[in-house]
Amino acid sequence: MFRNTRTIVGLCVVSGVSLTTIIGWATGFFAWVMGSVRGLWEGLIAFLNSPFSWEHLAAGAGVLLIPIIIIVVIFAVADS
Repeated sequence: MFRNTRTIVGLCVVSGVSLTTIIGWATGFFAWVMGSVRGLWEGLIAFLNSPFSWEHLAAGAGVLLIPIIIIVVIFAVADS
């Protein structure tokens, strides 16, 4: 009984994945995903290659200031 059920479930999973892959390939979904990922990656690399831009300064300030603000708030709440 269980062996047949597992076989049926396995075949359903394999056919569902296959059908989804074929539909995604035929509609160009995977090409769109890869284009989006490529755009994000190129944006990240461009961001990393410009170390003296305002974005880097803001990110560095955020990395330094946010933990300090959190600690100050915790101390203020604890001292009340």
